[in-house]
Amino acid sequence: MDKRVFVYWGIGMLMCCTTGYSQNSPSNLSIQQAVETATTNYPTIRAKMLAIDASERDAEAKKLNYTMPSVVFQAQTLFASSNQVRGTYFSNEGAAIPSSGTTNIDGFASEPVFSSFTTILTSYKLATFGKKEADLRVANASIQQAKLDYEKEIYVHKSKVSDAYILSLVFQEATKIQQKNLERAQAFYQTIKANAIAGLRAGVDTSLAVADIAKAKILLIESQKLAEQQKVRLAELLGLPQNQYQLLDGKLDGNQPFALANNSSDNLSNHPILRFFEARVNTSTLKINSIQKSYLPAIMARGAVWAKGSGIEDHLGADGNYVYNQSLSGLGFRAYNYMLGLTTVWNISDIFRIKKEATAQNFFSQVYQKEKDEATIKLQSEIVQSAIEYQKAKEIFEQIPLQLTSAKAAYAQAQSRYQAGLGTILEVTQSQMILNRAEIDEAVARNNVWRAVLHQYVSKGELNVFLNQFN
Repeated sequence: MDKRVFVYWGIGMLMCCTTGYSQNSPSNLSIQQAVETATTNYPTIRAKMLAIDASERDAEAKKLNYTMPSVVFQAQTLFASSNQVRGTYFSNEGAAIPSSGTTNIDGFASEPVFSSFTTILTSYKLATFGKKEADLRVANASIQQAKLDYEKEIYVHKSKVSDAYILSLVFQEATKIQQKNLERAQAFYQTIKANAIAGLRAGVDTSLAVADIAKAKILLIESQKLAEQQKVRLAELLGLPQNQYQLLDGKLDGNQPFALANNSSDNLSNHPILRFFEARVNTSTLKINSIQKSYLPAIMARGAVWAKGSGIEDHLGADGNYVYNQSLSGLGFRAYNYMLGLTTVWNISDIFRIKKEATAQNFFSQVYQKEKDEATIKLQSEIVQSAIEYQKAKEIFEQIPLQLTSAKAAYAQAQSRYQAGLGTILEVTQSQMILNRAEIDEAVARNNVWRAVLHQYVSKGELNVFLNQFN
């Protein structure tokens, strides 16, 4: 088969996993575009944005509870009897129905009449003894916590996307290397085939060259599989359909990562993850104060107007009892009243319940503090690990030029020896494998340096500093 057929086939397979078009995503995707796309599309991040909106609305509701007077309108029309006897009763939380009417001098009367009642009651909290301020501080702290949770989620997700992007590049580069390896094998096969036809080489060499081509194809297919799988993973993190972008890696080549190594201090006070945990501790502490303030009473300014109508007339009948009129005339208002004053209610026994609630919230504060301490320890460990990762990746990368130069020289020498009749095809195929391994090692080593640099910035809370290098 012609060499060009293999080349076109390899390129076609490569394009299947690296090209695509979408109106919603760029055909060439840089690392900056990747993190911006993920920030816009990923469901978890969008959910955190909605949580901020929910916290803000909740804070507004709490503020209105204190700043806006309560106005209650109530109206009723009933057809009911009005039997009653003198004396008191307990309402039993509304289960006892009050009866307002007259007492007959000659016994009880069960005749029903129409009645009406309408009231407008307004209340305003004049003094809460610090409860209002405590609740509003909790509400504002909850908003801040939601915002920091959103920032934390963005930071963590950007870190994942950046790492997945850089990792995708090495698989993409490996696919190109394996394509180049296949082309080398095919070119060598053409040389052997020509020599075999001319009788200069044994036919077994041609068979070995065909086997070498098959091996190169297998390596290419394996590389394509890994590249496609990593692109699926990256697409998942981006929240995009699969295979609708091509990675743009121009700024991630060469020795640039050494210049970007992070040598800043290990101060973690502004790390997005720790800021979120600190906000949780602060919100919980404010909740303790709010719970304690809820024991104190509130002084309410209250005002009301109400009117009432009844089918029981105001005058007595001939029998000495009030006259019952069962017509609809009882729906009209006959008496009007108003009220204005101050009220307060203080449940003194609440102190025992509130103490328990405050103690429980204090335990939650301790839990949140311990979780913050754990996160701090993990981040400090990640800083040390990323420094080790970078140092070793750098040392490995410094050995790559020697490995690659030697592998290229060995391959060229093996080819020359074979063509001169001094070497065997096994020497050529072995040197070709060594060269292929060296090229893969170079791509992996460079990629590992980039990932190590990325992990340094991520562990120190400075991911944006890293990403800004690619604007």
